[in-house]
Amino acid sequence: MVARVLYLPYAVGREAEGMGAGPLALAQPAATVLGTGDVRRISLSEPRTTEVAACFDLNRQLAGEVAAARVDGVLPVVLTGNCHSQQAVVAGLGADGLGLVWLDCHGDFNTPETTETGFFDGYGLAMVVGDCWQTLCATVSGFIPLREDRVVLVGVRDVEAGERERLDRSAIHRVDAPDVGRLADKLEQVRADRFSLHVDLDVLDPAYGRANEYAVAPGITPDELIGAVGAVARDRRLAAVTVSAYDPAFDHDRRVRDAAVAALHAAATA
Repeated sequence: MVARVLYLPYAVGREAEGMGAGPLALAQPAATVLGTGDVRRISLSEPRTTEVAACFDLNRQLAGEVAAARVDGVLPVVLTGNCHSQQAVVAGLGADGLGLVWLDCHGDFNTPETTETGFFDGYGLAMVVGDCWQTLCATVSGFIPLREDRVVLVGVRDVEAGERERLDRSAIHRVDAPDVGRLADKLEQVRADRFSLHVDLDVLDPAYGRANEYAVAPGITPDELIGAVGAVARDRRLAAVTVSAYDPAFDHDRRVRDAAVAALHAAATA
């Protein structure tokens, strides 16, 4: 499938800082491996005074670009500093028949009531299933919360206490890092016609490259990442691919960047 690269060089509303620098570093390698010249940068529509306002400004724009890619019949490949962007991807794709495979070191399933840090990006998956920030999520055109039983969470090992309780009560399917090779079997339990694939690069074990300051062991290997991407893309309708949370300052030998590019190649060629 022909791909369109959409990149948002922001981390919690700050441009080109930390993980916000990741999309800038990945945009050209991604376009090259995907064989596309269709690359679009998404920026704030106007200056924003708070990170929450900035994040939802970007989500509204991203949802429109993902929806346009769907109309044009191209695969949206999203490069972003933060995982909350997946709320916009789901909005742009539409929830009908959609499943979500989310690879991450963290659960991103906090709400403002459970968070111990207040880190906005820790709400990303909770936003996708409609558990928090409902009023602002509704300003993102096309957004309908995704059912929990259409979500597969892979590789998570660093969660807060309240977040863990929420995950344990949820209908979200989970695959631990040591069991990532069984992802294909888990996908058979998800009633979805197409999948959005979300890869937070700190799902990788830091021994194989550190994606950002939040990465902790034990994670998955680059080969396991490629295999997981292939399991989602192979024999299924891949609706979108998102790569998030890459901070080049922690990737001194570019191993994480190379793993990300290899994963995109696997998604495009499976």
